[in-house]
Order: sequence, then structure tokens, then C-alpha cells
Amino acid sequence: MSSSPSESHTEVLAPADCWKYLQSSYIGRLAVINGAVPEMFPLNFMTVGETVVFRTAPGTKLRALLSGAAVAFETDGLNAYATEVWSVVVKGMPGPFDGDPAALQEAGPDREPWQAGLKEHLVQIVPTEVSGRRFAVSPRTRWWPPQDFSADWL
Repeated sequence: MSSSPSESHTEVLAPADCWKYLQSSYIGRLAVINGAVPEMFPLNFMTVGETVVFRTAPGTKLRALLSGAAVAFETDGLNAYATEVWSVVVKGMPGPFDGDPAALQEAGPDREPWQAGLKEHLVQIVPTEVSGRRFAVSPRTRWWPPQDFSADWL
């Protein structure tokens, strides 16, 4: 983080705060390695205890999950006035869900897969690391005029 006074202060979230944000959300992105290629999948999820749980069908995502490689999961959001945003990242190992099935029923209807089709594989991510950030949104006037960053790529 830069020490410039004109930049927004970024707050590093405690693990307990990360879990509160995870519990309040239900849409995220799963990052897996498929062979030698990174892949990203949007998905809806729930938390059960301190695990991230989601359903999936056979395909690229499930094959990558079964490879035994670590994954990353990210979700984010903003407050009601869009003045503050947050982001939480969970890194860990995927595996079959081994928790209490009754906990899944309590999660609610928006935790069910949105895409049609049978999602018969229930996966959990057991975290090895949970991290998060929260910061105030910069005024839109700071975004304009657009900056030309092409010289930075040379």
C-alpha cells in the first residue's frame, strides 16, 4: 500500500471478519489449475462452519478439483451506499463435502445452483489461508480523465 495521503486506506480483515463477509455472500469465483492452464468459474456457494461449499457437475471444473491441486476462491461486495468495498480470498484444498447434510438445508434457496442441470457433486474447500481487505471507494472524479498507462508497458 502506498503512503500517499490521496490514496484510500486499505484495511486488512481479521479471519473472523472474512468469515462474516463469506457468510453474507453467495456468489464467487473459483480458480483452479486445469493441466497447466488456470481456469476461473463463477459459482454460487454457501459456508458450512469454516468451509466453502458448492455443487458442481462433471466437467472441466470437477476434473481440476479432483487433481489434488490447491484452489483459490474469491468473493467481494459493497455496502448499501457503494462507499466501501470488500474482498475475501480463500485458498485451500478441495474435496467431497463431509459435513452435516442438515446444514445445507438451512442455507436457503439462493444457495442452490442457478444453471440448469444436475449438480450431483458437493464440494468443500478446506481453507489453508483466508484473507480479506476492505477500503473506501475513491470518488469517481479521481477516475477521470482516463490515464494512459501504455508507456508503463514498454
